[in-house]
Amino acid sequence: MSRPQAFTTSVPDDVLSRNARALRGAVEPIAAQVYFAPEVHDAFAALGFTRGDPGGPGEGYLHLPDLAAYFCSRAGCMGRVPGEVVASVFGVFDPAVVVPETGRGWATAPHPEIMEARERGATAAMERILGPLGDPARATDLLLRAAMAGRVSGRPLFAGLRSLPMPAAPWGALWRAADMVREHRGDAHVAAWTAAGLDPVEAGLLAEVYADMPRRRYHLTRGWPEATLDEGLDRLRDKGLVRGEPAVFTDEGAALREAIEVATDVQQAPLLDALGDQLDELLALLRPWCAAIVAAGAYPSAIEQLPPTWGRPPW
Repeated sequence: MSRPQAFTTSVPDDVLSRNARALRGAVEPIAAQVYFAPEVHDAFAALGFTRGDPGGPGEGYLHLPDLAAYFCSRAGCMGRVPGEVVASVFGVFDPAVVVPETGRGWATAPHPEIMEARERGATAAMERILGPLGDPARATDLLLRAAMAGRVSGRPLFAGLRSLPMPAAPWGALWRAADMVREHRGDAHVAAWTAAGLDPVEAGLLAEVYADMPRRRYHLTRGWPEATLDEGLDRLRDKGLVRGEPAVFTDEGAALREAIEVATDVQQAPLLDALGDQLDELLALLRPWCAAIVAAGAYPSAIEQLPPTWGRPPW
């Protein structure tokens, strides 16, 4: 599948997608440990938020943050924004959950304290897990080179992170650099599925099929009622994109979903061009650290580790 003409790079399309997805995988646990690490949950609990709850019976669930702390701390790079803005930017969460939870979060603690707790907790987790494993300076430099090459237009979370001062601690700086690269792709992905004419429920359901996750299992954590997900699957069947139960792609659905992923990949071209031949060096540095974070239980190794009740407040 060819890239949109506006993106110019000497890298062939298949290589661009392979490299973009490799970079995504190598930054994901480093950036997103902020949502699972106990140090972060403790920092939020000290501000009055509920301590991360494993979400129900059973062994192996990871702890996830108070919903209000999650929405406010992740969106807080853009300022003290209202829930309607958070729902728009995050894309795939039910606004009926996002709006009141964001309001509760801003009522619980001041914006600067929430942001400080997020950075402090993430840095402490990185230092605990990765501190004995090496020096992050080179990887941070490479990630920042990539991030600074990214375009801020149409990328609100990425732009918000770019506006923040870098953490002084070396492992905190690596986390922030990884978070910028992660949110750049996340913003790009929202743009890609929106341009494809999908709504948030449809986009999330297609993502589950694409990743071969248990159907509805991931998207339930985005706050949508099961009836809404059932209606979304009916729409996808009516459009000829999925068939059967559990849903699987039709040829048309598989092509559309891959086109969305490619459209996301090509928006990473400026970052990959900035890294050039040093992408492999960066991946080699990051991958052992990613494995250590997963092994420490600070990032899920499978969707089954996410409690299905998270994202669905009991009200």
